[in-house]
Amino acid sequence: MRLLRWEAMCAVVAFALTQTFLLVPGPYAMAIFTFIAQPLFAIVAVGYLVKVKADLRNRGLQRR
Repeated sequence: MRLLRWEAMCAVVAFALTQTFLLVPGPYAMAIFTFIAQPLFAIVAVGYLVKVKADLRNRGLQRR
């Protein structure tokens, strides 16, 4: 988990922004969800996949 520290923090922030939009739907909350939360989820996913791929390569379990 310590290797995914920034990914976890970004995911927590994105989930909090999403929850804000779900509880108080409005134009500002929707803009924050659309332009901040969704890209954060994408950044987290890419960061996680990059680290998983590097870990598999280091362990010799990934095909080249």
